Amino acid sequence: MFTKALITLTTLSVSITAHAYSVPDWKPDFDGRFNPDDHIFIPGDRLEQGEDDGDRMIFNSVLSVGADSFHWYRNDSIGGDTFDIDSMVTNVAAPFQIQLEVAGSWDFTVHSATSIYVYTVGAGTSAVNTGTLTLGDGTHVIYNDTAAGGSELHIDLPGPPAPSGGGGGGGMGPGPGPGPGPGPGPGPGPSMGSNPLWDEIRAEFANVEWGMDEGRLGYQFAGNNEASTLWTDLHQPGGTGDIKVSYLGDTNCSSLSLPAELVESNISVSAGHHYLMAGTSGDGPWRLNVGWGPETCAEDLNGDGRVGPADMMILISSFGYCP
Repeated sequence: MFTKALITLTTLSVSITAHAYSVPDWKPDFDGRFNPDDHIFIPGDRLEQGEDDGDRMIFNSVLSVGADSFHWYRNDSIGGDTFDIDSMVTNVAAPFQIQLEVAGSWDFTVHSATSIYVYTVGAGTSAVNTGTLTLGDGTHVIYNDTAAGGSELHIDLPGPPAPSGGGGGGGMGPGPGPGPGPGPGPGPGPSMGSNPLWDEIRAEFANVEWGMDEGRLGYQFAGNNEASTLWTDLHQPGGTGDIKVSYLGDTNCSSLSLPAELVESNISVSAGHHYLMAGTSGDGPWRLNVGWGPETCAEDLNGDGRVGPADMMILISSFGYCP
């Protein structure tokens, strides 16, 4: 579905501050690259440098497989998204990854960490300890040591603030996120201002993952029987948004009209809070897939959700013999 990153987190608390300047409004545009207004950007799958001089970070993806407790919530008071992950009680081998990309340098204040490491592509692995964790240019994966017999993490990641009205902003809310994103997660671009965002996600002994798939933000949650439960708060700040949903088993939301099982469908999300839950009956497997963002097509060559002059210029510039 989308690029996966493993995540079995520990109890680590992280506050993030950019070296160069204060972070402006969250304005990702889903084109997969940094633009001057993108300074913090969850959705992208590559990091392009040289477009401006600011320190920047992409929150690529999140995956937590069966951790005892996974809790994400939006914490606007710290200007970010907060993860609480605990895999110490019984499911000590549950893996996790949070993948980040940095241009310039970002400082993370680590309050606590048990069996947590950061892998930097091209540079190797180092332990995450209490204090300041500085990540420089490149791709970084924060992960747990599944052979250590238990881990915990509490980490604050920068994310989009909840918009005050129906336009602009968005998030992984998880944004896992991401904005995910998980969120983290990424919010809508300028033309997608009515998209909702997550305010909170809680999962017990369940699979949680989110990331980008061809410009769209996707979340998947899955679990089995009464040990696996999910509770989420999906917030539509104003106006009406649309999300694409499919599910299996014991999944419900009292305020949204979900499609039939295994039928993927776009549904309308009215302003307010919507609580999607799964596993509450304790019987059988369940799965929930939620996504939003611009739909793309083969003719949309630059992936911005529309076919226009920019796509024509890409086509014209490609005239000639195939390589």
